[in-house]
Amino acid sequence: MAFYVLLGLTLWAVNSRNRQPRSSGEIPSVEIDTAAITGLEITRPEDERVELSNIDGAWRVTDPVDADADQNNVESALNRLADLRITRIVATKPEHYARLQVDDASSVQVIVKGGEDTLARLMVGKYGNGMTMVRIDDRTEVFGASGSLRYAFDRELKSWRDRNVVSVDAANVQAIRFESANGTFDFQRDGEGWKALEGRKALGDFEPKQVTGILSTAARLTASDFAPEETSAARAGLTEPQATVTMTLADDPNAIVLELGAPTDQTGELYLQRKGEPTIYVVSQYLADRLQPDANVFQTPEAPATP
Repeated sequence: MAFYVLLGLTLWAVNSRNRQPRSSGEIPSVEIDTAAITGLEITRPEDERVELSNIDGAWRVTDPVDADADQNNVESALNRLADLRITRIVATKPEHYARLQVDDASSVQVIVKGGEDTLARLMVGKYGNGMTMVRIDDRTEVFGASGSLRYAFDRELKSWRDRNVVSVDAANVQAIRFESANGTFDFQRDGEGWKALEGRKALGDFEPKQVTGILSTAARLTASDFAPEETSAARAGLTEPQATVTMTLADDPNAIVLELGAPTDQTGELYLQRKGEPTIYVVSQYLADRLQPDANVFQTPEAPATP
């Protein structure tokens, strides 16, 4: 009886080994034509999933929200795929997956789409010794890919979205107006400088260069985050903004109006919206303060005391 039990266990072990995928021992050549990529599905640990799609030549976040994508971050990811080079086999057994962070729980999973086809499936793991650990498609091996790969894909949702609130050439702004509890100040470009149309009396020793400094912030304003999708304008304090900044461009009859709302639940952050657009952003207290200056901000700074 013991003989038959032993024989059964032996046959089970052999069959079990036969059922396990085997390493071919070959180092694959991965060639991904980025021009053929139409979509990326990226899943970070804890099942944080983002889907990016190329729509009419521009990349968008299409899941879990529909929003403009950060083109630079998408381009970085595409470049890493184009440059993907496998240099060696690091491990061949699944028991090494967790340590190398290429298991389901620890890896960043990347599905590369080309139309209806899947061009590649990658499980991107840890970086060390000049290589990034990666599993490819249904291969069981863990490969070493040259360079740092994970950083280009391991991003929060907010980093895949376009956080640029305003991106215009400050030199093209002909007028800028600030309205807040700190005062109303209206400036118009005057040659290389600025003249005050409103609020002049409060400005004292007015220094036009101070307007240029704040304008540089407003004209290239980047948010730190986005309000949760369920946040209403009323909740964000945007039905009655606490401050507004209005910029008039030389070649655009439509002014850019920024509205500053209420503080978020996080200390040092406030809501902000560009009037006429649905997106509600989150900006730092520092930027919020820059957008609601008082008269002192526009005055000539005091010279430092002589030592």
